[in-house]
Amino acid sequence: MTELKAGVASAIQAIREHFRHCDVKVLPSAGGGANVIIEDVPLGPPYNQAKTWVGFYLSDACPYDDTYPFYVTGSLSRIDGTALLSPLHINQRFPADGSSTETRDAVMVSRRQRNRGSFAYESPLLKLKTVLKWMVQQ
Repeated sequence: MTELKAGVASAIQAIREHFRHCDVKVLPSAGGGANVIIEDVPLGPPYNQAKTWVGFYLSDACPYDDTYPFYVTGSLSRIDGTALLSPLHINQRFPADGSSTETRDAVMVSRRQRNRGSFAYESPLLKLKTVLKWMVQQ
């Protein structure tokens, strides 16, 4: 197993602490990054799903890189029956890079941080919390 880069390990520790009631799976990559899957993350309205899994890739440049994109359950649907629109992209797979035999049907949540200077203060955990907040406000 490849050793995680220090920034990746630190980010995973913060994620595990915040989501301590969820199962956090880590699939290390060859370069010291990791695909991360958090099971049973609370979601709820405006979606039919009370919980979802959330997946994302932490690059070996973490924390000096954007955590992007995020993936959630492929069965994601809205209570009001309207279609999911961009930046929610249906018919995706996670991990998208084919690095694992454990791939899942997914909806990609495309919320890229374009301000490169913000990477230093927007940790992967903060970005994840921001994305989840954005999702339930839609």
